[in-house]
Amino acid sequence: MSEKYFKELARILAKNGIETAFPEKNTLPILLDSRPACRVEPSGCVCIFPDDLRSPEADELYHKVAPFSEMVKEYMTAVEKAPLLKATALDEDFKLLAEFNGIVFAGRGTEYGYMFVTWQRDYEGTGVCNGGYYLDAYAAAKRDFAVRAGLIEKQLLFSNDQLLNIYQSINNTFEAGCNLTQEDEKNLSGIQDQIEDILPDVKERIAAIQQKALDAMQGQSM
Repeated sequence: MSEKYFKELARILAKNGIETAFPEKNTLPILLDSRPACRVEPSGCVCIFPDDLRSPEADELYHKVAPFSEMVKEYMTAVEKAPLLKATALDEDFKLLAEFNGIVFAGRGTEYGYMFVTWQRDYEGTGVCNGGYYLDAYAAAKRDFAVRAGLIEKQLLFSNDQLLNIYQSINNTFEAGCNLTQEDEKNLSGIQDQIEDILPDVKERIAAIQQKALDAMQGQSM
């Protein structure tokens, strides 16, 4: 299982711009400037070996990797242990991850990554319909299931764009030198930490948005 887990995690990390090395000492090395900065264990925990690179950038990478390692471990374990989804007229086998209030949450591994689907049971309860498909988007699939099944109200969830706006607004507040109390600063930093847990690449996304806006302004001035 560890070999399969490391392979999947390395693929997901690569999609998010994080470099890894071949597994060694039963861990997956996470690289910074071609040197191990931390490692992921088969359990999904991130650890640091004595010879691993230490720097503020390495610490930031450590915290960036942790949500991915936990997420990949969670969905791979769930798919492996879940029973087959029993539903008529399905062309492929899916594992039943959860079912509530007539809504089904299923998943399977594919050659392109892990596919997750939310379905509604049909009138007879033997088939499924109205599928929402998510490739390499486990967190989004879970949110969709929770909303469709009535486990959480949609109004209580922020979209990724809204989270980006909140994060950048807090940045702007700090940069403006507003007269904040220590408690206010702590609370705002805590909100940013929560957003980083949900969107580990939030800083890269904001940088890309800012660069796009800058390029557009330069293009207009030429």
